Amino acid sequence: MRMKMSLLVLVLVLVRITAFAEELPKTSYGKYGGEMPAYEVYVDGQPLSISSHDVFISIFADKVVYSSAHLELSGAYTVFKQSKNDYVVKAQLSNGKSVNYEIEFTWNKKENKIYLSARNGQAAAVLERMDS
Repeated sequence: MRMKMSLLVLVLVLVRITAFAEELPKTSYGKYGGEMPAYEVYVDGQPLSISSHDVFISIFADKVVYSSAHLELSGAYTVFKQSKNDYVVKAQLSNGKSVNYEIEFTWNKKENKIYLSARNGQAAAVLERMDS
């Protein structure tokens, strides 16, 4: 009886852990693009205005690539299913040298769009699917 109870608890724990770990559907893979609205950040207490610019995110099975102007970052990501159609993606990105950055965005399965979350003073952006 004790053995069966321990096995049941172990199975429930494993089911609970796998419920948190998600994968993006393969239909999310591809390139998305849109315009990041202008925003302001503070560097050493001084305001720095960033004008609007194009942003691109490419999703692959094993990485996310973020590019904007002359900047390209890539890295691994984790996924959390937020609702039936929304997947929250958190990515640790780097240019392989000195720039490291964390982004968070939501991929909406129904709309096939990316909603880039506001972070570090940046404005949020909606990115449309660019490829089929």
